[in-house]
Amino acid sequence: MKLNQVYLAGLAALALAGSTLADDNRPGSLMVFPEFNNQQGVYQILTLTNTDAKSSVTVEIVYIDGDTCQEFNRNIELTPLDTFSCLTSAHNPEMVRGYAYAFAKDGPSGDAISFNHLVGSSLSISVLAPVGTTNPFVFQGVGNDGDATDANDNGLRDLDGTEYSEAPDRVIIPRFTGQHVPFVSDLILIGLTGGAEFSTTIDLLIYNDNEQGFSAEYTFQCWAKVYLWDISQAFDKHFLQDQTNSDSGEVFGADGNLEHGWFELSGAIASSRSTSLADPSVLAVLNEGLIVGPSMASSLPFSEGTRATGSLLARSMDGTF
Repeated sequence: MKLNQVYLAGLAALALAGSTLADDNRPGSLMVFPEFNNQQGVYQILTLTNTDAKSSVTVEIVYIDGDTCQEFNRNIELTPLDTFSCLTSAHNPEMVRGYAYAFAKDGPSGDAISFNHLVGSSLSISVLAPVGTTNPFVFQGVGNDGDATDANDNGLRDLDGTEYSEAPDRVIIPRFTGQHVPFVSDLILIGLTGGAEFSTTIDLLIYNDNEQGFSAEYTFQCWAKVYLWDISQAFDKHFLQDQTNSDSGEVFGADGNLEHGWFELSGAIASSRSTSLADPSVLAVLNEGLIVGPSMASSLPFSEGTRATGSLLARSMDGTF
């Protein structure tokens, strides 16, 4: 099937399946795209747009391999009101899956700058018909347009309120579907503290549809896309139905055939072979979908509070550069 045929089929599936769009957010200077997927049969289209009508800007796109945390960098130029889209498999043909971030920089010097006029999105189209679109996480640069953001000169994009706006303290997912075939969901996780050499442990609080809570934890390195089943049985439909005080009237209208709940998560500790860092910053996105059929949905989560412990992307064992 040719790309244009896949694209048209995907858009039709999107309309029929009612796939959700990500939450609205403000333009910024730094964007984190939760996933790029260059697997065979998947077409990922990444878009960056300069909303400013007066100034051009250089944008560096950094692809992070989900398995190795290695990076691949590309620079693009955006003139006033310009937009750029690419197939990630063509823009970065060497990596299969992971996440990406993009930030404004001064072209001549290469310095990262504040330029709060960038927006973007990511569209995923598969030959198997699932379609999904989501916005990136957006961080505001501190200072006026053109001000350098690397305040401590460590070469990192620090999400500390001094260089860019801070990462969330708690990530809140308002709904998950009780897991059972064909309903299978996965959670995308990005560790923002410590960097490539660190594993991040998150704490989760999971609630059924009747205010009963359960706790869990999960450890990953750099980036992960993990089935909810592999995190905790508290996400399982039959556990919720048979072993909790589930509300039999929910999901309303589903005649007891569906279970649901909600959960929140936060970073507990990030550790390398030499260093442990408390209260790490984490980003997370839930993908809900079916094993078969043209249906998937993902959207940016809600959040509460802030943490000044995030950065992109340290390479040292102590997470400082």
